[in-house]
Amino acid sequence: MTTAWDSYVKKELRKPAVKKAYEEETQVLKIGLALANQRRQKGLTQAEVAEKIGTSAPQLSRTERKPENANMRTLIRYAAAVGMDLDIRLVARG
Repeated sequence: MTTAWDSYVKKELRKPAVKKAYEEETQVLKIGLALANQRRQKGLTQAEVAEKIGTSAPQLSRTERKPENANMRTLIRYAAAVGMDLDIRLVARG
């Protein structure tokens, strides 16, 4: 069943500027989701990871929810705290 909201979003995503902003935000959100998923898979709480990287649990929560506000060093330390390496690649569009 298609809701009014679904119809609205579909209509708005036809606009190039809206679609571009949506796609960029989706990429950013995927980073935060990946961080949180890795933390959970390792059986760690936000407080445990926060302690490992020298920050607070509320700040770590903000990093997971809005990773665009985190600096690279924080993301690197976060990855290390969950037993991962941060690997950022530029990939050709196509």
